[in-house]
Amino acid sequence: MKRFKGLAVPYFVWLILLVVVPTITMIVLTFLQSNGTNLDGAYWSLDSYRRLADPSILKALWNSLVIAFWTVLFCFLLGYPVAYFLSFSTHIKNKQLFLLLLILPMWCNSMLRIVSWLRFFSTDWLSPLNLVGTNGAVIFVTVTTYLPFMVFPIFTVLEKMDRSLIEASSDLGVPAWKTFLKITFPLSLEGVSSGVIMVFLPAATGFAISETIGQGKVRLMGNLIQAVFEKNNYNFGSLLSLLTSIVILLLVGAVAGIREMHKRRKVHHVNA
Repeated sequence: MKRFKGLAVPYFVWLILLVVVPTITMIVLTFLQSNGTNLDGAYWSLDSYRRLADPSILKALWNSLVIAFWTVLFCFLLGYPVAYFLSFSTHIKNKQLFLLLLILPMWCNSMLRIVSWLRFFSTDWLSPLNLVGTNGAVIFVTVTTYLPFMVFPIFTVLEKMDRSLIEASSDLGVPAWKTFLKITFPLSLEGVSSGVIMVFLPAATGFAISETIGQGKVRLMGNLIQAVFEKNNYNFGSLLSLLTSIVILLLVGAVAGIREMHKRRKVHHVNA
């Protein structure tokens, strides 16, 4: 394997150029006061950090986390049964076709799909409900957009699951619901945690859906960052981006930690 280490060099070069360098640049910008990208006359300042006390920032961050939480929850409640049905159904001969139909809408431009939902909510028979500009509408469109990201990881784990464990449980007379709770679901938690991360990240950081469907009434961190950058305030925009990234990384780390604890517990039970 050592002779193939050289193949990883381009990866590390791109990692440094596209991740490390931009991150360091953003950190430096948070301590500066400048006019957009023009650093002539820039000076060290903590004004960006002082602006974090603005209540609108905490509100936008809270809204982002709430929208992301409900999106993940609904994606799980809808996605798990779909993945389970596709994996365990004996009547579906071509499962790949169903998976293809599931991701087919994602081949269309995302903004086209978002605007289509906006037009749908604005139709004569739905406009009296005033759905546009509500959290419910934003969550609904976000769920329909990222639902496949929950289905695929769970389906992949369920497909690799050892079916003999379920058959043994059935032969021992264990009820189907108890088999699911004791065997199927615990063994699929790795796929669930992957799906949670894949849905939570774009749901919490996106701005296109909340901007279009929310019509300015649902303000998330993505919208706030977009507005700050449009005003050429790259210093404060960089700080908001870093703040959002830190919060998201902490939450993702918590999910990964729970998954690791589950793995260790499962290994402990097997060894016992």
